[in-house]
Amino acid sequence: MTDSLNNPQRIECRLVMIDAHSMRILTTTAAPRPLLPRESIAAYTRVAEALNDAIEQRYGLRTMQLAFLPRAERQSYCAVHEIIALRKSVPRSLSLVELGEMAPGELSGEERAIVLAIMKGQASGLGNFARLGWIHDLLAKTGSYRDGGTMPAIRQLNQGIDFCLLSLTDTGGRKTWFKAVGEPNTREYALTVELARRFPEYLPRMLATFPEWNGWLTEGVEGVPLNQSGDKTAWEQTLKALAMMQRDSIETKASLRAAGAKDWTCARLRLLSKPFFADVERAMQAQTSTKAMPLVGDELERLQKDVDAALISQANSGIPETLIHGDIGHGNIIMSPDGPVFLDWAETFIGQPFLCAEHLLADLERCRPELSLERNSLRRSYASFWREYASPETLADFIQLAPAIAAFSYAVFAWEACARQRDPTYVWPLIRSMMRRTRRELEMRKEVAA
Repeated sequence: MTDSLNNPQRIECRLVMIDAHSMRILTTTAAPRPLLPRESIAAYTRVAEALNDAIEQRYGLRTMQLAFLPRAERQSYCAVHEIIALRKSVPRSLSLVELGEMAPGELSGEERAIVLAIMKGQASGLGNFARLGWIHDLLAKTGSYRDGGTMPAIRQLNQGIDFCLLSLTDTGGRKTWFKAVGEPNTREYALTVELARRFPEYLPRMLATFPEWNGWLTEGVEGVPLNQSGDKTAWEQTLKALAMMQRDSIETKASLRAAGAKDWTCARLRLLSKPFFADVERAMQAQTSTKAMPLVGDELERLQKDVDAALISQANSGIPETLIHGDIGHGNIIMSPDGPVFLDWAETFIGQPFLCAEHLLADLERCRPELSLERNSLRRSYASFWREYASPETLADFIQLAPAIAAFSYAVFAWEACARQRDPTYVWPLIRSMMRRTRRELEMRKEVAA
């Protein structure tokens, strides 16, 4: 077992690189029996992207990851790739061999069976993209070979069961993006198609859909990620675009729900509040850090009552519940020459519109601290688009409540998502942080009211 297997910062992988024409596998030539090449990549990265880059850099081969197999005990991971562009000759350090010619122990019996199934096109349990040649099917569907054209430059960023993300760049430099989704994110397909149809000015242009794959092809967006922009005007334009899209969604909430938008309304937040606060109490009791005191007893009871009162106030404000982008930060907005474009709608909700704006402003605070003093000005600018739905007094109170409820909702969302994971306590540090922030925001509101 190599050292990298004991290093949590690195992932070691055995590489099964298949040449579809000869149905052989690339192996190293240094040992008496053929061995699989190895690559060590940084943990917490996109595995397909990192391995494809490492393979191209080391061997000059362009590959497409087909499967990333579960790690067997005392073994490295095993990644299966198809070679999509091969030099005129195989690199000297490698040779093409039959699957059965590899040294014993290079693959477990189960891994060997999976690789063979992939080579035969019979690995149905690994999804739509665990088969040789699927990329050529995509290129044919998209017309990338028309007029006898050259294969576009392909960059695969992610891969999983029924999931794929890659870019295609033709010889003229035109870039398109292909994305397909599997469980538990299949709703992203229907939502993206619906949102692109209803809000074409705010999403990348949809070029083609592939229902059999839950996949779609969009035009590349030229521009700068919003979180890299220090221009206050760009953030104002984005908040305005967000408000316009949300206002337009008021009458179409039913179709968005039918497409898979999650319920994140005040009513549902109140419904989740009791079990959530029960876990908050456990999370606070488990705190070991002394940097901040845990919230306990009466403090938590009072916070729960204050949050409930705030949710009731927002629900009764007259401001309608609308479309919410649940992952609006993290580079998912591009400032194009024509205005902001919103990417990655995997987490699409229906809820109070200010939640979305506040999460965007929190991203501003994280990534552009030089603009953090502009948050109140940007918040008021966004709120101006909702004046027709509430009195000035109600809207002013809504603005003051929004940061607290946004922090609370972020914690509840993370808690609910983590409840399905192997270790639900993983999210506890985030919950503690967000609940302290919720209390601070509510206390600030009380001070302003006093």
